[in-house]
Amino acid sequence: MNSPPRIPFTSTSASVLLDLVRAIAALLVCLEHWRNLLYVNYGQIAGHRALFAVPYVMTDAGHQAVVIFFVLSGYLISGSVFRLMQRGEWNWKLYVTHRLVRLWIVLVPALVLGALLDFSGVHLHLAPALYAGQTGTHMLGNVATALHADTFFGNLFFLQTILVSTFGSNGPLWSLANEFWYYVLFPCVFLALRKGTSLGARILHALLFLLCAWFVGRSILVLFPLWLLGTVLAVVPPPRSSTFVRALTAVFYFPLLFFLAKTRVVQGAPSDYILGAATFVLIWLLLGAKSAARENAGVHLARVGARFSYTLYLVHVPFLVLLTGVIAGETRWQPDARHLLYGLGALLLAIGYAYGVASLTEFRTDKVRGWVEKRVLGKAVRVKEPVSAK
Repeated sequence: MNSPPRIPFTSTSASVLLDLVRAIAALLVCLEHWRNLLYVNYGQIAGHRALFAVPYVMTDAGHQAVVIFFVLSGYLISGSVFRLMQRGEWNWKLYVTHRLVRLWIVLVPALVLGALLDFSGVHLHLAPALYAGQTGTHMLGNVATALHADTFFGNLFFLQTILVSTFGSNGPLWSLANEFWYYVLFPCVFLALRKGTSLGARILHALLFLLCAWFVGRSILVLFPLWLLGTVLAVVPPPRSSTFVRALTAVFYFPLLFFLAKTRVVQGAPSDYILGAATFVLIWLLLGAKSAARENAGVHLARVGARFSYTLYLVHVPFLVLLTGVIAGETRWQPDARHLLYGLGALLLAIGYAYGVASLTEFRTDKVRGWVEKRVLGKAVRVKEPVSAK
């Protein structure tokens, strides 16, 4: 009896679920910055404070969402490395070309647009205290001092948090340095340990790993194990899991995520490792959804959300900061009905802005990658990845 045809991963329910997780993670990051910029802290709410307890918790998980990105990235990028090596097509030139095109196609416009938005806000004196980091948001420093050319190019070459600060108001750029250096560190350590690699190559990659590890320092290395959890996902077959088991896992996972965002009992790297382990389990079970995805509005929304999640992550803060300076000035709002309506409009504008930028950048990644490959490598190389990734 013939076996049923294999469903491509991108057509499975697992692919849709990973897209959904990625879209939710990007939205959580955006929501935290949106709420911090426009609304007072929870303890400063004037009335009916209990009504806002859950919304405030749910808009305070931006860092935890980055942990999700790290695990997902480890799964996707290491998987592409493994596939290249299995086919005998691995080489650093191809790998670096793919990764830099994927990163820079959004990062370069994000830096330029961020510079324009931040310079406008600073020099128009819309809200001096906001741009000086004095409105209690805990997410902005003095923006003007972070708009220099050396900071711009440092962020362009992923040196933020190592040699320079993040550029302008765009604090989320910190994680992009982590991502890039994990892309470098992983192949180095893998090739240093891989059987079949010549002794000289293994020593060279081990030395390169140690040099990069020394250069990037502890703040980046400490979260590398989270990225490596994704690598484990790429080699450990997922179990067959029912819809009920996956749903039950999500029911426990997201309260844990929000608890870790707020608790002071466990913080820092231990908190991130706990969430990383939980994220590993969640994604591992989601990967077991092998059935074909049924096209519907929910699936389409998950696909679209994941498709521009990278752009949303990179461009939303400078836009929201300028918009805050225009509509709120230096005063953060109480979450009353009128200001919640205004805030919702600002949030939708920020998401629409990110989608517009993505339509000119992220959505064209494959076309630009092919163009670059023909000029750098002499040919276009298709490397299939399960879902879109940084």
